[in-house]
Amino acid sequence: MTNPSPTANSIKSGRWVRSTCKMCLHSCSNMIHVTDDGIINKIEGDPTNPSNNGKLCPKGNSAILRHYDPRRFKEPLKRTNPEKGPGIDPKWEPISWDEAFEITAREIKKSLDEDPRKILPSLEDFQKMHIWFWPLAIGCHNFYQSGGTMCGGAYHPMNGYIHSAFGCANDAKYCNYWINNGTGDGFSSHLHAAAQSNWVAKARIDRGMRVVSVEPRLSIGSAKADEWVPIRPATDRHFALGMSHVLVNEGLCDFDFLRKDSNAPYLVGPDGYFVRDTEKQIYVWDSKDNCAKLWNDPTLENDNLALEGNYTVNGVECRPAFQVYKDILAECSPEEMEKITTVPAETTRRIAREFSEAAKIGQTIKIEDGRTVPLRPAAYNYYRGAQGRKLGAQTNQAFKLVNMLIGNIDTPGGHMGVTIDDGQVDNNHVEMGECGQMLGTPHQLGHMPEFAYPTNEYHLASHFPNGVNAPHLNLLVHENREYWGVEFTPDVIVNCHSNPVWSIQGPREKWVKFLKDMRFIVCVDVVPNEMTDFADVILPSSDVLETWNCTMIEPPHTEGQCFRQPATDPIYNTKSEEEIFYELSERLGCLEAYNSVINMILGFEQKPELQLDLDKKYTDREIARRKGLLWNGKDIDWYMEHGHSVTERRLDKWYRPWEGMRLNFYIEDMLKERDGLKAKMEAMKTPYINDWPFDDFQPLPTARLDTLHTLPEEYNLYAITFKDIQLNFGESLSNPWIRDIVFRDPVHTGLLINTATAAKMGFEAGDVVKVESPYGHLYGRLQTTEGMHPDAIGVSNALSRTKSENTYVAMSGGHFNDMLPYDMENTDAASGQPETTTKVKLTKLDDWPDFLKQGGSIYDFVDELETKKGKGGQH
Repeated sequence: MTNPSPTANSIKSGRWVRSTCKMCLHSCSNMIHVTDDGIINKIEGDPTNPSNNGKLCPKGNSAILRHYDPRRFKEPLKRTNPEKGPGIDPKWEPISWDEAFEITAREIKKSLDEDPRKILPSLEDFQKMHIWFWPLAIGCHNFYQSGGTMCGGAYHPMNGYIHSAFGCANDAKYCNYWINNGTGDGFSSHLHAAAQSNWVAKARIDRGMRVVSVEPRLSIGSAKADEWVPIRPATDRHFALGMSHVLVNEGLCDFDFLRKDSNAPYLVGPDGYFVRDTEKQIYVWDSKDNCAKLWNDPTLENDNLALEGNYTVNGVECRPAFQVYKDILAECSPEEMEKITTVPAETTRRIAREFSEAAKIGQTIKIEDGRTVPLRPAAYNYYRGAQGRKLGAQTNQAFKLVNMLIGNIDTPGGHMGVTIDDGQVDNNHVEMGECGQMLGTPHQLGHMPEFAYPTNEYHLASHFPNGVNAPHLNLLVHENREYWGVEFTPDVIVNCHSNPVWSIQGPREKWVKFLKDMRFIVCVDVVPNEMTDFADVILPSSDVLETWNCTMIEPPHTEGQCFRQPATDPIYNTKSEEEIFYELSERLGCLEAYNSVINMILGFEQKPELQLDLDKKYTDREIARRKGLLWNGKDIDWYMEHGHSVTERRLDKWYRPWEGMRLNFYIEDMLKERDGLKAKMEAMKTPYINDWPFDDFQPLPTARLDTLHTLPEEYNLYAITFKDIQLNFGESLSNPWIRDIVFRDPVHTGLLINTATAAKMGFEAGDVVKVESPYGHLYGRLQTTEGMHPDAIGVSNALSRTKSENTYVAMSGGHFNDMLPYDMENTDAASGQPETTTKVKLTKLDDWPDFLKQGGSIYDFVDELETKKGKGGQH
């Protein structure tokens, strides 16, 4: 119901409104209490949604403070100070909406008429993909937002290859042995954090599920795990390779799965491609008849498909794909991998054996839809901390293959593909590819543009045929346009709920200059941030408690639409994102194109009666209504009452939706895309073809070291950055509630270093240090702990701030991203994933640099807290 009786958690009478949270990119259902006098005074989880089961994280509860933030943009603003930069007062002048739209449309159109490539979009409202893809309506493929950088640059394409899905998660409903590698899934971060934490907690209480956490820092998840395995940063792939070595060489694999449900038996020639006949059909080896046969030969029996051996077919020497991987793993024993990861070989061997035993290889389970399917209650999960590597595609695949070796892909208890939004309840997300293989779908957010030289995208999108957008490369191209053959220069940024100057790696001072080079910047946002400091016009958007939406954003275990409705009318002179972008589209003459984009992106094309008329403008309410109708045929009144249409995921879409297809154990597409790109570069005489890192494209993971491990020895520590649940998927420190809980936790107020390491290097807790990589530096105060790997230093995301007069986030000692590279030597050519870890050296300082003293530091806030508590001392 929309208006249940107030409960004891509200001391004032009023009404409850069912809606959806947007304090991170995901979509937990919530209930918003509005008092009789129209004030929102409570937000809690909606217990009717089986995803989050009434749970919310701290960010979800703090939406009240975002709504009533006194610094919210309350009306359209025009800059009157031509000088731009962090902390420089824009001297905003209030203007009418009509004037704001007139200025914005005029300045965009000026560049749009010259060349659409001069527009640089930065649109990052992940719950509204029809806003995200607005640039297609103006014929622009540029991309200047952080999605893909500190997120899942290689993660999403690999999920597309293995599951034909956007994300992945372990199946908490049946899993008994859960490995987390470089992620807080089920504890403190990633997919639907509050929801997944609830599911994982139930699994541990009800079944005693064992959790092993592999990461450099003793995070919340590691502290709650049954076992924490400290690992040297940026070596997680090698840990997975060591586990796979044990599984393969000790016969601990699900060989029936590999023969029947994967392309592991397909024969691979010396060029890396599958061996085919003249009709392009792939050969396998029949071990019973001792001869090669085509994969679909009716005389073949799965039990007789060879996984190992060396053969000759039509004069071509070849091996099964499984044998190719076994040969790679021969050099990846736990003992050899220990030299890289520092994880003791006996630990790797024990975990691999426990993992295989817990998988119950050979057992089946009858599920509710009547099918009998494999039961594999062990799974290896991971995310950005583990996969954000120069060789990101190989790293992701190494994790996937640990799962595939025990046959747990999309099985009860196993490692599952998670779709971003099915659109309709009956939509499946998989389809058959060639030669019995499931079609790999790496482009989960749309295909990359066709390669061209000179390039048509400022971030080289067309250079990554099976990857994602790599926004950090905007800076690389901007600094050397002649080298990259760029024939245009962006001069207008259209920004919506995005903060790229803060979130994209590379030195802030260079990104600041990049922004200063822009002729015009418009920002659509709720509160000030580092990016709005550079805006010429602010178009203030209404917030999550004032707007409509309907979305499904990669929920593990469940499916269905989460509905957002206003709890109050807008309290200021603001508009929804739809109102803003429809008005701009009409003034720019691209209204019909924009409606065509929305019909495509939101799936309205699937039902003609739901398609938007091309010559009309639509409200956020109407688009939300059609999204709900698309899912289950229910109109908006039903959604307003129920708040969502979420159910547990339909089993035919959750467990083995690819039944009858073979999964991509070996990804031949990597070689096809590599060679296709190389041929296009050669045909277009691309001058940097010899410098392009084609070796990054591999059909199977290797033990090749990522570039950062080759940095000079003087950089003797690995620097990592991290978030906890209150900082998950987005900067929230401008929210007073979040700021308060973050900076009362010592892990977010100092640079974390292992106690013994600090002593060995001559440092003590409280020392002020300069942390320096080959690319940049920051300053901080050391916090010693046993909860860091001896080779690592940890920098909380809360400490990566820049000085600004337009936000009350206290300044810290610099930005972690300043220390990261933004070049191709540290970017995965196979996915676009940049390296997110670096090596650093520390220098002890007598005191903070003067500019930090003058600007204020987060440590001032901590000192104030300690003084109030009467403790004093170092922090």
